[in-house]
Amino acid sequence: MMRATDLVYAVGDPVLTKLLSPPHGGRRHYVNHGPRTERRVALTFDDGPCRGSTERLLDALGELEAPGTFFCVGENVRLNPELVERLDREGHVVGSHSERHSRGAGLSFGDTEHILAAERRIATVLGKRPALYRPPWGWLTPWEGRRLQRLGYTIIGWDVYTLDWQIPEPDPADVVSAAIADTEPGSIFCFHDAFPLEAAWDKDVTVDTIRELVPRLRSMGYEFVTVSDLLGVDAYRAIEDVAA
Repeated sequence: MMRATDLVYAVGDPVLTKLLSPPHGGRRHYVNHGPRTERRVALTFDDGPCRGSTERLLDALGELEAPGTFFCVGENVRLNPELVERLDREGHVVGSHSERHSRGAGLSFGDTEHILAAERRIATVLGKRPALYRPPWGWLTPWEGRRLQRLGYTIIGWDVYTLDWQIPEPDPADVVSAAIADTEPGSIFCFHDAFPLEAAWDKDVTVDTIRELVPRLRSMGYEFVTVSDLLGVDAYRAIEDVAA
């Protein structure tokens, strides 16, 4: 028998996603792209880090000399702190993607622990507080947007959304073609390198897509930068700013 909460999400998911996620949701709070005047774009990756999939992606980005911005789930940071250290060491930016990737937490009127817990985990590993945040599922209510901004976050959306999260995995060639069709100067790409709340994950589509997408966009004159560089905002805050 379907539980009441399952029914709510089954009915409400498409509606809430349209209302709360980019490009229409959270317009007063989200930053969905950079300047349209320069051919600079940013790759972002959600839901990790996980052993296996994130490691292979980092290998590919290193070979391509392409920086990424990784929106990490707090529980995954706890499971794989060494991967978070590697992200930072190899020149990528670590942002927050909440503590447990919960859709419901951001709908709450008063809860901030899903934000602060992830912040503490990242700060403990890196010695600096993330200043970039992407809500799980892209769901951003007005009250969640206000409290994130009060906490000092820049809230990052996207204007190129890929379906690399689908199971079974889509054909990388299809993901590449769709991404290129949507790319504009200043675009922010949303990929998914891993799976929330899992220590390890096995997927190939994201790595295979990146290996084809980056050279093709470079041949079209695009430069890859981190989100913070694209937008001209801080990626981190000092450790003493971390909320208790």
